[in-house]
Amino acid sequence: MLKRKAIYTLLAIMTLMSCVKDVDFDQAENFSLTPVLASSILFTEVEASSFFENDMELESVRDSVANIEIFEDQFVKDNLIKAELVFQATNTIDRTFNLQVDFFNDADELQHTLSFDAIESNSGNPVVTDYTEVFEDDSLDALKLITKMVITLTLYPSSDGSTLNENSSGNISLKSKGIFYFNIDV
Repeated sequence: MLKRKAIYTLLAIMTLMSCVKDVDFDQAENFSLTPVLASSILFTEVEASSFFENDMELESVRDSVANIEIFEDQFVKDNLIKAELVFQATNTIDRTFNLQVDFFNDADELQHTLSFDAIESNSGNPVVTDYTEVFEDDSLDALKLITKMVITLTLYPSSDGSTLNENSSGNISLKSKGIFYFNIDV
């Protein structure tokens, strides 16, 4: 029994010495945080009848979001290392749409464009299209300059020659969120 107790004591001492012996307390100075933040960016919904004006089918509708200030913050400029913009389009209209988002700086200079198609709906059932744009390196630098987004919904021609009118049913909605990756050296 005494021999077993001595062995346990020796193992405990060896464990304590090995845990403490090679610890580098200066490592605390090289510490970094890598938080990931998600935020809603926009939501828009367009009725099918919005593509009909003055007895004609419109090819596109446009909306904009101005005064985007998140990238003006010095903390964001210094610590943002990656961004993902996640878009979800829900279409209940029997036509396919192209969704294009243009990003502009203060001088209205185009910094980046992304584009994807929202597939048509059959019989009014919602069709969901997901799209993700990743911003790193040069595209991230361009994103940090933006102050305005312009969203353009372009209607593709129908396969049967039909057109939308003031009585057309359905809508297309677009929502998006941003996922922002930071690296903060402490």
